[in-house]
Amino acid sequence: MSTADAALLRATLAAQDQERARIAAELHEDVGQALKAIILGLDRLGRSDGDVATVERQRLRTAATQSLEAVRRIALDSRPPTLDEFGLAAAIRTLAREAEARGGPPVEVLVTTAPPREDAAALPAVAGTPAVAGATAAASTSTAGRGRQSKASEVEVALYRVAKEALANVVQHAQAGAASVVVSRTADKWSIVVEDDGVGFDAAALAPDKGLGLACMRARLVALGGSLDVESAPGGGTSVYGRLGAP
Repeated sequence: MSTADAALLRATLAAQDQERARIAAELHEDVGQALKAIILGLDRLGRSDGDVATVERQRLRTAATQSLEAVRRIALDSRPPTLDEFGLAAAIRTLAREAEARGGPPVEVLVTTAPPREDAAALPAVAGTPAVAGATAAASTSTAGRGRQSKASEVEVALYRVAKEALANVVQHAQAGAASVVVSRTADKWSIVVEDDGVGFDAAALAPDKGLGLACMRARLVALGGSLDVESAPGGGTSVYGRLGAP
């Protein structure tokens, strides 16, 4: 194993451990604590009557509802049903809306999931940092707006995860005024480009413990025979380029 492969493997394992720790913490802090409160509340309810019992039942109902919502959130984060039910375009549009709702910039989305016909016009090239106005995510896709019968392929799952991690970085670090996600497919390959016009960073000087997200994105694509490149500079925004062969 080469030095580069070993470094990628270490970063991938560290990212997986970090994700497991995050899920464990959410289960303990959100679900575990809520269930403990419900158990204690049921004990109090058995010793209460009248108005006190009514108030306690309402409190327990609220705690149970919050626990259910926490479980659903964790499950959705692990495998969003939108990806399987409505396809990659709808899932990435949802990511864009969520990123905007968390304080991120307007995110423009363009997803083309069907391979073009031989006589179809070539897809427009992705050039530079996008200039996006308004807080709406738009998409162009052959599957938008309707359900589908099959589960998402491993390639689509990988592209979704790259978009999710890249948009999380935009929200947390970029301080951007605009961002975009462009996913396209030709007859023999997929590509994804996530760009923002934010503060950027020195990619060459990024500390290993600060680049776990990037390492995880790269590992996902490399595992499927693809590649991922990042271009960024202080004050110059960030561009993430991913490429995969089409199954």
